[in-house]
Amino acid sequence: MNGCILILVALGLSIVFGLMGIINFAHGIFYMLGAYAGWLTIHLTGSFWLALLTAPLAVGLVGVLVERGVLSRIYGTKNANFAGVLVTYGLAIMIPDLVRMTFGRPGKPFAIPEALTGSLFRLGALDVHAYRVFILAVTAGLLPLLWILLNRTNLGLVIRAGTSDNLMVQLLGINVARTWTTTYALGAALAAFAGVITAPLVAVAPEMGGLVLIECFIVTVVGGMGSFLGVVAGGLLIGETLALTGMLYDVLADVVIYLAMALVLLVRPRGLFGQEGMSEE
Repeated sequence: MNGCILILVALGLSIVFGLMGIINFAHGIFYMLGAYAGWLTIHLTGSFWLALLTAPLAVGLVGVLVERGVLSRIYGTKNANFAGVLVTYGLAIMIPDLVRMTFGRPGKPFAIPEALTGSLFRLGALDVHAYRVFILAVTAGLLPLLWILLNRTNLGLVIRAGTSDNLMVQLLGINVARTWTTTYALGAALAAFAGVITAPLVAVAPEMGGLVLIECFIVTVVGGMGSFLGVVAGGLLIGETLALTGMLYDVLADVVIYLAMALVLLVRPRGLFGQEGMSEE
């Protein structure tokens, strides 16, 4: 389950970096905003299923505003990649404070939907809860759809081509600006969706985005920047590592994932499935 959540958040982070070359420190805020948008939808309508639909759409629109209103102003400027880091890091500091001012500091309660409460079966001494199986099933159903989007559609073709040679895509007359906006919105929506399905298991709080962002950076580095398969493999590896080592000693989990990342980088600097030279510009 940990791996599934990390995969959904890290996919958007990896796609944005692969296409736009931006190390997006603001990605965690979309995860957090998704959780808050889901909480607000449930507070107003009482429907968890409506929250699953509206929160990604609303946060995807926020992603469009961020990309068009902020990031587009630094494209083509001197040291654009470094400027992107500074701008997104600033957003990652500012927006959680705006959320605190709007909703307050205390975490918001987010109940598991009644249809998914209780356990489905026992696995040895462990009760396997319905909501955790739901997260696994949703991720397993969503990943093939995302793969089809990236590998069997015109948008996916442009995204993958732009990841390999963005200048050539522009020379072919493709509207790169619109593709970048769509890609950034897609990444934001994926993070928001992960925020909604995670919210019943964690505290819905302004700082939740920063906590998941660090783990997602590790996932993308381990799996390989810009690689779909790499994010899936890295997410499952890091998720399992966090869960299994956390059973022994909580602090140990944080240490082990950094050791795992260091080991992968020593053996294979571009990550498990990353393209050679992806992050050397």
